[in-house]
Amino acid sequence: MRKFMIAAAFAAVLLLSAQAVFAAPNPSVTIVNPVSGSTVYADSLLVSVKVTTAAAIKVSVTQEYKVVNGENTTISLEEYQKTDKSELASVAFGATESFTSTSSLSFYTKKVENVKPGIYKITVRTVDAEDKVLYTNSNPVEIKAKEGQADPAALESQASGPAQFLKGLLKIIFNN
Repeated sequence: MRKFMIAAAFAAVLLLSAQAVFAAPNPSVTIVNPVSGSTVYADSLLVSVKVTTAAAIKVSVTQEYKVVNGENTTISLEEYQKTDKSELASVAFGATESFTSTSSLSFYTKKVENVKPGIYKITVRTVDAEDKVLYTNSNPVEIKAKEGQADPAALESQASGPAQFLKGLLKIIFNN
């Protein structure tokens, strides 16, 4: 019985230590841009991270692929979210950058150039003085070519309630 208790305690310690390595997102770090799960029509990507406490972070961007028959295949965001993680491959897109916040509010911003259509994942790791990862925040985003952007006339016709109300009010005021 004693050996069983020791084995159970050892197993519990292993499980809990694995959770510490893959820690929950840091509540003091927010990836402001791009918004998780969004679609961006551009050939560059603006990465912006808000840090609300003194902390050291490492920011990396990876392009995500689905591995099909040993080949990296570009997929949509919907497919990415449904795909098992064991079928995905991450390729670093640029170097990982370090940033240290020394105040209660700081922003890290970087423009990532020459992105191609596909899925990109922004990952922010909060690290301690020994460079050990404490928290990991990440946001996937889909990049689409500028040509695929929606027609501006179609966007105007889909105005929201307040915008439509304001537009109607201005028409009444100015008799247009």
